[in-house]
Amino acid sequence: MRLKGKTALVTGASRNIGKEISLAFAREGADLALSALQNEDALKDVAEECQSLGVKTYRGLADLSDSHQCNVLVQNSVQALGKIDILVCNAAIRPHHPLLTVTDEDWHRIFAINLDSSFYLTRAVLPNMIKRQTGSIIAIGGASALIGRP
Repeated sequence: MRLKGKTALVTGASRNIGKEISLAFAREGADLALSALQNEDALKDVAEECQSLGVKTYRGLADLSDSHQCNVLVQNSVQALGKIDILVCNAAIRPHHPLLTVTDEDWHRIFAINLDSSFYLTRAVLPNMIKRQTGSIIAIGGASALIGRP
């Protein structure tokens, strides 16, 4: 239980890598603040699975492209769990259609979720981490950032 006594905020926690990160952290004893964009039922299922491993959880839906919602997510997480020791920026979206059909709006939304949210969340958790002189920030990137897709 290497993370006993730690609290992690994991974004994109309702499925895929975010779900597995959350479960791995729970198995190591970390309390968890879990976030997703819209799938409340899946997020609840992940939270319940983590709780069954003996950890406390908080869950919140948030559009992480919005700095205000990032701030509220961090504030609510700290209020529910007392602190955030680890931030895992995992939330990401990508278009599932050909590049030539990606609109400017799509492009800006992708960057807002995939990149801006990491800045907004880091800015929100950093003051308390600095005050406590401890903390870790993990930003996840997918293979699509390095390898083109057909």
